[in-house]
Amino acid sequence: MKLWSSIFKKSDSFYVLIKKQGDLTVKGANLLNNFMGIDEKVSDHAVLRHNLKIKIKKVEEEGDKARRELINELNKSFITPFDRQDIFTLSSIIDDMLDYSLNTVKEMIVYDIYPNFYLKKMIEKLSRGVTHINYAVSKLSENKQLVNNNIIAAKSIENEIEETYREALAELFTNPDFHYIFKVREVYRHISNSADRISEAADIIGNIIIKEM
Repeated sequence: MKLWSSIFKKSDSFYVLIKKQGDLTVKGANLLNNFMGIDEKVSDHAVLRHNLKIKIKKVEEEGDKARRELINELNKSFITPFDRQDIFTLSSIIDDMLDYSLNTVKEMIVYDIYPNFYLKKMIEKLSRGVTHINYAVSKLSENKQLVNNNIIAAKSIENEIEETYREALAELFTNPDFHYIFKVREVYRHISNSADRISEAADIIGNIIIKEM
């Protein structure tokens, strides 16, 4: 009887776990934003960058754990609060955003790149976009209008990031150092990919609220 009820109950754990993923992704984006505040002029900059990488790595591992827990819930539950494919996809997209934050930090350290104007600008926008997605996720079961407002805001920020990304590339290609261009472009690409995930998450959340109306 206990097994039967656990299979068929409409569990709120999905909301809890995907919100946990969202919270961790915001935390990762905020740490990445802090990372952009460390330049070569800052005392002990190498140590500070290394310590932030460790912090983001820990957050990313917590995010992976939350995603595994969510997938486990999907596997053992027959009824979900909304479409199970949407739950799985949204969880995957949110996880990707956190992964990109970690990868951006890793590559900046490996390539010995320090933040420039465009990196700071894109990451600040990225942090705001991720926050809008997380807020939309947190209100999925409560207020569809607030959810809609936040996904619209997130989509708008994604467009802003892509515009800044194009400006950054145009400026980058004026640099005569080919190796520098290659390294910085890789970092820019992670940020652009993360912005794409913001847009994808907004689309999935939009589909969810339409289906639930």
